[in-house]
Amino acid sequence: MSGASDNEDEYVEPVYLDLEGREMYLVKLPKELGAAWKTNTDTEVVLGTLKMNKRDAAGFRKGQLSVNPETLSEEIPLDYRTVLAPTNLSLKVFSQDGSGRMAIEGKITESCTLMPQPGALYKKQLGDRYIKSMQKGTVVPLESTPKQVKGSITLKIPKPRESDDEEEDDAKYSKEKDSKKIKMDREALKNEIFKQFEKRDFWPLKELNLHCRQPEAYLKEILREICIYHKKGPNKSCYELQPHLKGQHNS
Repeated sequence: MSGASDNEDEYVEPVYLDLEGREMYLVKLPKELGAAWKTNTDTEVVLGTLKMNKRDAAGFRKGQLSVNPETLSEEIPLDYRTVLAPTNLSLKVFSQDGSGRMAIEGKITESCTLMPQPGALYKKQLGDRYIKSMQKGTVVPLESTPKQVKGSITLKIPKPRESDDEEEDDAKYSKEKDSKKIKMDREALKNEIFKQFEKRDFWPLKELNLHCRQPEAYLKEILREICIYHKKGPNKSCYELQPHLKGQHNS
């Protein structure tokens, strides 16, 4: 009986739908810019200015975002290329104020990508990221001197490899060689990929990596974000830039 009584007294807060039809944009911010704006407590400050071109034949709008330097605590890029594109994601934006009032603020109709413009601040940012990635880990001192272990080494002369063994060893060598490659920063690698796609429209993975010199798995991950992979046709097994990103490197 007590359970039924509790259910009768339970109050469900309504969700307000006045703004449900309002169109909103989903923007993916670069890590450093997002962190800087997240710590900003001034609700009246202007974050920046956005200039957008007219929508092109493919349905995309390109432009430039200029960030207000007063909103930043670190030296990070102030200018960003933007690409606004229609999205098929069925997303809505919810909000809840201090009193617990919940509402739907609108629906996502467009997605926007931001890419830093090349410049001194962007180069400095890439340099800082590289230095951090190369910093050594914590060194733990030994509590005592290690004991010496005496032993012998036996040398074995390997037999001539069979063809299957050669393929297996070649794969191991390729993997070891791949693991020694130093990963570039994501944005730097994207810019390098854009640079290569200025030379030709279609690239097989192996040929592209001769220029990028990155671990293949990492390069594939970046290519999946910005490229189309052709599984058939005259450009089978080749990557091509997504239509709205073509020509962005120089824009």
